[in-house]
Amino acid sequence: MNKYARKNMKHNKRTFVKKVAAFTMLVSMTVNICACGASKDTAVKAADTVLTFAGNNISLGEVYLYADTVKEDYEKTYGSGIWDVDISVTRNKSANMEDVTRKDIIEDIVHVKLLASRANEYKVALTQEESDAVVEEAGRFYKNLTDEQISTMQLDYNMIQNVMQENAVARKVYNAIIDSAAIEVSDEDARETTFYDLYFDCYTVASSGDVTKFQDDERQAQYERALQAYNTLINPIESDVNNGTSSNNPSSTNIEGLAEYYGLYNSSYYTMTPSEIRGIYGEEIAENLYDLEDGSYSLVTESEYGYHIFFMKALTDRNATDKKKEELIVGKRRSYMETKYEKWLGETDPNYSYEKSVDFDVYAGIDF
Repeated sequence: MNKYARKNMKHNKRTFVKKVAAFTMLVSMTVNICACGASKDTAVKAADTVLTFAGNNISLGEVYLYADTVKEDYEKTYGSGIWDVDISVTRNKSANMEDVTRKDIIEDIVHVKLLASRANEYKVALTQEESDAVVEEAGRFYKNLTDEQISTMQLDYNMIQNVMQENAVARKVYNAIIDSAAIEVSDEDARETTFYDLYFDCYTVASSGDVTKFQDDERQAQYERALQAYNTLINPIESDVNNGTSSNNPSSTNIEGLAEYYGLYNSSYYTMTPSEIRGIYGEEIAENLYDLEDGSYSLVTESEYGYHIFFMKALTDRNATDKKKEELIVGKRRSYMETKYEKWLGETDPNYSYEKSVDFDVYAGIDF
């Protein structure tokens, strides 16, 4: 599979990993679940304590309120087998999805507690209306629990209400911080370009995966086919299609139809950022692409792997650009907040670590 054909696979994998690799604080906020610890003067660790943070014992039941919602959401989206999947966490490292999720849930709990503890600093408090909404939501949530859930995880209404109240406070603190940061992303930084690559490849791939480049005469033949296709695009033969007849010759500016006619199975529409285009096609082709206007075609363009005719659908794909902008903003907000969390963690519980502060035997009581 050549580097152009691999692009969509890489994009889909990247999108999947983005969705499943880490639960940010924003995700945990969305489900209105967080963990509230016991009183700070708790002297003895209870038998059902999963995590001790800043002198607070966080029980199995409190963590379960997070985990059960996460489990239901992910299995609904990806199926129950998701927990056996290994995902990339860095370029050269993978980890089991369940292990990654367990760690991220604890991290989110810590983040919520850090946020809630800064409520006075950011002059944040729940209004009466917000407090009433928490009470109402806690009641609905408790009624939907089964007897087995309540018994096994030692859940009660007060715990759930406290969980949701802390979550609501943390959400307001987060919003106050983000609003003051005024994080923005420009259209240029988020630009996504959509184009069609009518691609005449000049190599073969053996079953072993070995790539053999075409000889000069074979490459010349591909170039001539590309020129023929280009002439068809800029000088379409209208009669066949307009009259509803068929022919063995390409007869319209339907570039996808031309790809089918010539058997160009690696041709496709692509939506990419400028950096992705440069990475796939190189700097020179990227510059030529961005010289095109919407609705125009490139000349026959040579690359290491063959010949291309590009159709520029949208230099700035509005929908894709807006979506990319949202992703970049989320990423910038996450990075901004991570610096806050790191600082607060050092001030609040400098000895905390996931590996040392979590009782994994107790945590195993929550099944994935």
